[in-house]
Amino acid sequence: MDINSLAQQHILKQPVYVTGKPIAYTAREFGLDPKDVDKLASNENPFGPSPKGMAAAREYLETVNLYPDGGAYDLIGKIAEFRGMKREQIAVGNGSNEILTMLGKVFLGPDCNAVMSQHSFAVYKLSTMAANSNIIEVPMSAPAFKCDLKAMRAAVNDKTRLVFLANPNNPTGSDLTAKEILDFADSLPETCILVMDEAYTEFIEDQAPDFRSRINEGKNIICCRTFSKIYGLAGLRVGYCIARPEIIGLINRVRDPFNVNSIAQVAACAAIDDQEFVNFVREENKKGLEQLMKGFEEMGLPYVKSQANFIAVGGFKDPMDAFKFLQAKGTIIRPQPQMGDILRITVGTKEQNAKCLKNIKEYLGK
Repeated sequence: MDINSLAQQHILKQPVYVTGKPIAYTAREFGLDPKDVDKLASNENPFGPSPKGMAAAREYLETVNLYPDGGAYDLIGKIAEFRGMKREQIAVGNGSNEILTMLGKVFLGPDCNAVMSQHSFAVYKLSTMAANSNIIEVPMSAPAFKCDLKAMRAAVNDKTRLVFLANPNNPTGSDLTAKEILDFADSLPETCILVMDEAYTEFIEDQAPDFRSRINEGKNIICCRTFSKIYGLAGLRVGYCIARPEIIGLINRVRDPFNVNSIAQVAACAAIDDQEFVNFVREENKKGLEQLMKGFEEMGLPYVKSQANFIAVGGFKDPMDAFKFLQAKGTIIRPQPQMGDILRITVGTKEQNAKCLKNIKEYLGK
């Protein structure tokens, strides 16, 4: 019997999320020492995890025979205090990815749709497809590769339940002004919810829109954040969202028990207190972006001005061929053939960036 006949038929059309290639795989494939391989493919923190977060995690390891706090009481309390919100306005997830998936379970189905921009985070589509819902994808144009808020607003109809928007956007790195985003949020009807993906917002904290007053007023806005990027806790998988209590209550109805592990909870709590590390990463990331942009300009390569911890650069006739070449040289990046001639490169350390630029120059024969 064909097992596919027993599955929900819309799942058969569901693509599998492709992750960045691990260091160990590349080292084996090309006969490299893993220490000589730089992974600049998944927007991870090249400066490591929050030191305070790691210290707390190590201390808590002896308790892993016990289940974690299913309600994440301490973590939610810490986030609430840090963000100036109430406990009942916060839900936590196994990374912000899980929150996006839970939102699909709660709000999407066959008779509705979700609006999103082209060239945005793949999980928006995956969450919508898994819920057997309809995708409305709004085009994004080169060279700026910015979300077209006017077109996104025009795409919203009475069947729209979720509108996904990231700032800065992944994989383009482009951002919008706080006023543009707030005006867009205010223009949406009550029949849909704005899902604001703020995974990279800490890199532009002083320029980012602040939705907390609107959430306190009861607006249909969900802001999602993660500890994977600027805090450097990607391997522990912990994220959270802020929304009005009624929305949080619905999310918790579909949240798996013990969805955030105990080590992740204590590490995230401690990492919030590690703002010195956050500021360090933010400043070093700015330097890294400048280093990469200068290198691209010297090679005559077009790029999207980024506000995140990665940058999209063009000028590669065959992005997959460039990807393979750079791997063999010990630099893992992320090809973006759906965007044309684009590679997405995570900002690394000064040394990693220099090596990446050297390898690109060699590939281009310059």
